[in-house]
Amino acid sequence: MLQESQAHLVDLYPRLGDLLAQVDERFRRMWGGEAGFLARAAQRAVSGRGKRLRPGILLLSAECAGGATESSSVLAAVVELVHTASLVHDDVVDGSASRRGSQSANAEWGNKVSVLLGDYLLSEALRMLPAEERVRFLPGLAGVARRMCEGQIRELRSAGRRLAEGEYLEIARAKTGALFGFCGRLGAESGGGASRIAAALEQFAESFGVAFQLADDILDLVGSDGRSGKPEGRDLVERKSTLPLILAAERGDAETREWLDALLGNETISSQEARAVREIAESTGAIERAWWKVDEWLAAAREPLAALPESEAKRALVGIAGERFPIPVMR
Repeated sequence: MLQESQAHLVDLYPRLGDLLAQVDERFRRMWGGEAGFLARAAQRAVSGRGKRLRPGILLLSAECAGGATESSSVLAAVVELVHTASLVHDDVVDGSASRRGSQSANAEWGNKVSVLLGDYLLSEALRMLPAEERVRFLPGLAGVARRMCEGQIRELRSAGRRLAEGEYLEIARAKTGALFGFCGRLGAESGGGASRIAAALEQFAESFGVAFQLADDILDLVGSDGRSGKPEGRDLVERKSTLPLILAAERGDAETREWLDALLGNETISSQEARAVREIAESTGAIERAWWKVDEWLAAAREPLAALPESEAKRALVGIAGERFPIPVMR
């Protein structure tokens, strides 16, 4: 059954429902007949309350570039496996007890098993990639995985201190925007698109991915009525410097900045302190300003789409990058 965000994407482009169903069918064929623990755990990981947003972007990009192919379907499954592996590993790093509204792998099976599960998902992604496609797509996939790791490392090493907005955005582009951008280019190339079309779709998708990350960070602080799939306030607990906090410090007085900086340096942050951060962010206009930044990145995502021929798939991408995220899981 399609999840909430998938249903919205399908409303914009009905054929996407069948294309995403093909991706899910690939996962069922991969593990359906296997009884081993890792196969069962992997199947559970990819069938959770996921958005299938990255495969959706890839497949829509393919449709814009000439039409989704068998290769597009395989690559959509590959990027979903890579993304899921990164989530499993992230939960180990962050010590998260839940993921997508359910118990996380590390909470259920422990960190050791979860690390191996993430590795297994990555190996399955490589196994799924057809031999004739590896030379063409594997270097790019490896480069994206490296950028994601570098972004996560930068974020981990910056925990406990307030970032400049530019550094925060560099991290967002690496840990989130890179894989989205890769999906745009991969989809275009698998659909037979010219290099200029692939470049435009890569630029669209990377900017969209940054907007997605910014919106996710805002909703972590202000709440999303349970639609984001992650616990509210987790970023503060992990002492991450996200956009609302950065802007609140910039827009607040010296006493406010000093308090926020000291709070990030604490080993633990109470729920009362988290509420105080939210109140400061709201009273200084930081939340409103952060949403304005999301709109900026969405506008940047829509701009390169002008280079694409008119089509129903292109109109769907424009709709996905509409103002303030029409994607239900975001707002």
